[in-house]
Amino acid sequence: MDEKVFVIFNTTSIGDVLVTNTLVQNIKLYYPDSKVVFVCNTPMLDVAKYQAGVSDVVTFDKKKQNNIKGIFEFIKNFPYKKPFASFVTYSNERNLLIARLIGSTHIISHHKFPLWNTYEKYEMREYTHMKDRWGGMIEPLTNEHKNLPIKYIPPEIDNPLIQSIKELEKPVVLSVTSNFSKKDMVVDDCKELIHLLKINGFTPVMTGAGEIAKQFVIDLKKAGCIDFIDIVDCTSFIELANIMKICGSCISVDTGTLHFANALNIPVVGIFYVWGAHMWASDTNLYPAKILEAKENEPVTPSNIINAYKELMGICI
Repeated sequence: MDEKVFVIFNTTSIGDVLVTNTLVQNIKLYYPDSKVVFVCNTPMLDVAKYQAGVSDVVTFDKKKQNNIKGIFEFIKNFPYKKPFASFVTYSNERNLLIARLIGSTHIISHHKFPLWNTYEKYEMREYTHMKDRWGGMIEPLTNEHKNLPIKYIPPEIDNPLIQSIKELEKPVVLSVTSNFSKKDMVVDDCKELIHLLKINGFTPVMTGAGEIAKQFVIDLKKAGCIDFIDIVDCTSFIELANIMKICGSCISVDTGTLHFANALNIPVVGIFYVWGAHMWASDTNLYPAKILEAKENEPVTPSNIINAYKELMGICI
């Protein structure tokens, strides 16, 4: 029997790429001898590569290839022509075009476009959570999908940064910024949360990447809060995953770190200050997680967070 090749297109961010692993897991469940090829944006290579069930990763560089010449060069060089099925996440005409021009037998997507319509009918709106929407993309081929946890299996590494984290007393990963300011923790709340973690014997390890995260740390230190380990913008994805496994727990706003915690199966308190929990929150039936969602007249406070964390970790309050 010829090996069936499945191609998944998700050229967005960390969390999106990780959550798509539920589709990978479903493909491998129903087609155990298949090859699953993940197409992602170049910076997300290691996020896709070490997911359970992924056979190969082909990167599309959105900074350099997102033009007519780059798209057709990508198609020309793509090593998996005529795959059995291509899955296109989000409303992405470019990826639908690529899926068609590489000769996919089946093309499954949430969205329909007049010029290159998908071949299979799939109604994503039957599901709310993105994990279910993407996992359900297998249904035109199988008539069902399973609620499976996402899994990320990074290689173990050892370097001075990793060693320094191993020496900390009860470290906990703290991720408080995203690419959307309304989802982020405010400096005063973060300062109070760090204080509460410290008096309870924990060592906060601040993670994050980019200018927003770096500026947050600057503002936090200006506010007089220095009692944390700052590794913002200091890690690769593989290093971050190793550090999270060493720490063994995480407190995170709605950002990629939350999904890393799920994929590594470590306890996490997920904080949703704005809309989105119904689509992105951790499935507490699958992962060790507590979800805090701000509601009208019910803000998420540092006390809420530390109490949820202590309850999650089985510590008496």
